[in-house]
Amino acid sequence: MHALSGVHLISVNTPMHIATFNAENMYLLTDCFLTREEFAALDDASYRAMNVSIYNPNKDRKKLAAIAAIILEHDFDLVGLCEVGGRETLENFNRLYLGGRYRCHIYEENSSRGIYVGALVKRGRFSRVRSCNVAGDFSRNLIRLDLETEDVSLEVFIVHLKSQRGEDRGIDMRLAEADRLAGLVRPRRCVVMGDFNGILIRGMHQFEFDRFLDLPLCDVLAAVGIPQSRRHTHYWFGDGARFSQLDYIFCTHDIDVLDAGVVEEAVPRNRDERFKLPSDHLFLYARIDIGQE
Repeated sequence: MHALSGVHLISVNTPMHIATFNAENMYLLTDCFLTREEFAALDDASYRAMNVSIYNPNKDRKKLAAIAAIILEHDFDLVGLCEVGGRETLENFNRLYLGGRYRCHIYEENSSRGIYVGALVKRGRFSRVRSCNVAGDFSRNLIRLDLETEDVSLEVFIVHLKSQRGEDRGIDMRLAEADRLAGLVRPRRCVVMGDFNGILIRGMHQFEFDRFLDLPLCDVLAAVGIPQSRRHTHYWFGDGARFSQLDYIFCTHDIDVLDAGVVEEAVPRNRDERFKLPSDHLFLYARIDIGQE
């Protein structure tokens, strides 16, 4: 795999393939520039020693390779990532595992844990890409992308909302973040994706998302008729197993959802099997048609 050059813009009539994924504490820090060959030749001890943090160590390379394999196999045009350990991590991952096929968008703001929301945008897919970190009190920051292809534009928000941990399960912050997000979403040509850290399945949703779900948006899994019982994107093992949908892709109603689903292979039966997976979350994807202006 090599970095692409001389790429050509894809036709506006080509559906867009998008995905969101919480990469679970994804750190890939090195103490010097490494070629792909040099990186592959590192032994595990040398790789781990490049990031001395005891709280945020480098992610296992087998897990990084598994994440990259899914991105390359599905050839996503846009991937929204949560829990990325900064710009260096995202750029190293793109270069060492994806052959530089994507442009990296990430802003190291807001997060007290050193994990951020990031985006991988395929080179040559869009005629213009602009990104910014949305100001405001968001736990993990919020990225807005403005994507243009020929005469069509699309606004995308990539989110990682407050978890249900802490005093009162973080409800005040969760309400504030959900309301702030709802106030940003425009009614046409807009996608909101990421880890919402809650249930937004209509009829089952948590009350803090009431205002957001009043917006003219559709959940891509609901749009293609996937039953609620099969819409899980997250594995959790405590007293028992709990699989739930915490990750979502929402589209305004003028966007056609052609296909959607999760990338799920072996389903873990216990905590040990879960920890062998690349993440406690699954890739959620959609193929969408944004039409023409």
